[in-house]
Amino acid sequence: MTLGATELRVHAATRAQDLASLGIGLALESGRAERVLAWAERWRAGGLQWRPPRPPADARVAQGLAELRHVTAQIEQGALEGRPDAHLVRRQAVLEDSIRARMRAVPPPAFVPAERPPTVEELRAGLGERGLVEFVASAGRVHAITVTPERTRLFSLGDLDEIAEEVDALRFAYTRLVRGRGSHASMETFSASSEYSTDRLDELLLRPLGREIGERPLVIVPTGPLHRLAWAALSSCLGRPVSVVPSAALWLRAAAAPLGRRRGTVLVAGPDVPQADGEVADLATLHPDATVLTGPEATTDRVSAALGRSDLAHIVAHGNFRFDNPLFSSLHLADGELTVYDLELLARAPRLFVLSACESGVQDVRPGDELMGLAAALFAVGSTSLIASVVPVPDGATRPLMVDFHRRLAAGQSPPAALAEAQVAVGRDLGLITAATAGFVCLGA
Repeated sequence: MTLGATELRVHAATRAQDLASLGIGLALESGRAERVLAWAERWRAGGLQWRPPRPPADARVAQGLAELRHVTAQIEQGALEGRPDAHLVRRQAVLEDSIRARMRAVPPPAFVPAERPPTVEELRAGLGERGLVEFVASAGRVHAITVTPERTRLFSLGDLDEIAEEVDALRFAYTRLVRGRGSHASMETFSASSEYSTDRLDELLLRPLGREIGERPLVIVPTGPLHRLAWAALSSCLGRPVSVVPSAALWLRAAAAPLGRRRGTVLVAGPDVPQADGEVADLATLHPDATVLTGPEATTDRVSAALGRSDLAHIVAHGNFRFDNPLFSSLHLADGELTVYDLELLARAPRLFVLSACESGVQDVRPGDELMGLAAALFAVGSTSLIASVVPVPDGATRPLMVDFHRRLAAGQSPPAALAEAQVAVGRDLGLITAATAGFVCLGA
């Protein structure tokens, strides 16, 4: 908590791994659900518990990010034209190292509050009629703690490696189905594979909890590979409002955040995304007062400025997740990449953020379920809800799904309820396969 830079905060959590693992193991031996939940929350997503101090205005960082956008664009253009430039690749690495070094020097917060995990009573009061399912991995097995208005229970579920394999198999099958490349026989094989994986994951993760969770809306706290799971694909989640969060403490804080004065809406269409302009035009009819940025107007500076004065943001743009350096994950706009570092410079982010293209919800998961990526950055700067995909999604399905989602949102539904019902309705009305819509999740409150 005393470190200013996000990267350092995330890596520092690794130091607690042995102690936290011991505490969770002893809590599991006790069989007391409340004790396991408390230990899991003490170590989980601590880097997001309190927002890092906003980096001071730094001309060198701003200049470096601008040059990095220019260099990255040149590298992409050279690759498209078949003339890769090793000098530009080296320049990109130098710029990224320089930006990382400057951002690591962000001063620590002046005050560090004493943190404690929320009690079961506090969670139950915040959840209302919802149910909480928090997953914990220990000694190669996955466990779940459920919190409902009636009671708190602990469940021992399946083998962590098997669950991880099924999550990867489902993501691979959905990727192939969405891209639609291959023979009819191969598509049938991938369809069967996805059905097997979703059924097996449902059997391992949620069906054992059936009597506890009933049909109530859920707040799910994943662990490890479960952060990459398309939860809406599981039959236990079909049509059910589901919020996926890094920790129960973060959900409770976001759910209790005051709404404040109503601000505006911004709709953005990035380049090279089929139907992006059409999707934004459709949404503009539902949000007639929105700021609309498309074509050459959708620049990083204009988008950043609009984000800072909006409560609702919807961006249709290609995303790029950098497994080698998650803080350079980005959204592709008219003049280049809007990176996680750019987002961290925002004074304030929209409460509800919708990213409707690519795998924009993918995160890098570190020990302690510390997350790095676009979603983590948005939570850190004040967003409370994010709609994004954790698997590839087809452009043809995204447009009607998002229009239906926003229509339900405008009618007063919560983001998780609006998303769940839109996924069912669009799939039914258009006859889409589950892979076309199930990849979207509601992250946050």
